[in-house]
Amino acid sequence: MERTTTADGRRRALDRLVAQMADPVFVLRHRRVPPGREQGGHASVSLLAMSGPRSRYVRSWRRHARRCPTCAAAFRYLGLSLD
Repeated sequence: MERTTTADGRRRALDRLVAQMADPVFVLRHRRVPPGREQGGHASVSLLAMSGPRSRYVRSWRRHARRCPTCAAAFRYLGLSLD
């Protein structure tokens, strides 16, 4: 599997990285971290990370996350199902 840097620490060319974005493994390893600041009306990323997938907190925000792109991104980042 290729990395974003070469063995000598230099960065890879942009066109090579863009070609790698089609690979699902690359996307999973280098996904964007959701914003760390807490916002009213959205699920807390830190609480989601500490809670189990079947916890009351996760269940209570799951329906909201299906309609909210911000919360859906947090669920996807943590590997939590929206179903």
